[in-house]
Amino acid sequence: MSLPPPLYPPPPQYGPAFPSPHPSPGRPLKVVFAVVAGLLLAGAVAVNGLLFFGMAFAGDSCGTSAGTARFCDDSGVWVLVAMFGPWAALAAAAATVVLGAVLVRRPWTALALGVLVYATGPALALFTVFG
Repeated sequence: MSLPPPLYPPPPQYGPAFPSPHPSPGRPLKVVFAVVAGLLLAGAVAVNGLLFFGMAFAGDSCGTSAGTARFCDDSGVWVLVAMFGPWAALAAAAATVVLGAVLVRRPWTALALGVLVYATGPALALFTVFG
């Protein structure tokens, strides 16, 4: 009479043999969203930098026929609006995108709304200078 062979536990698994055929849902879209949002943010910072540089010299036309009455008034409020309005709009747009993506869970809708919110800043600056 012979004894059956001893029962040994199976060898430990050192990881999956093959990658999972089903990637986590939504993962590629999150990466695409982050890349698109980052590119839009970089573009907005570049536009704001150019506008800020341009607004530093926009007051040189005051006193000539090229200067607008709104931009060249003595209070300087419109100069500040033209210089810092795009940056305030960028901050508001970033807050819109973050709140929309995190709280409402609608990142693409929030990104589109953030682009519209941001566009008001440069539009206001250009309207202030060029009337």
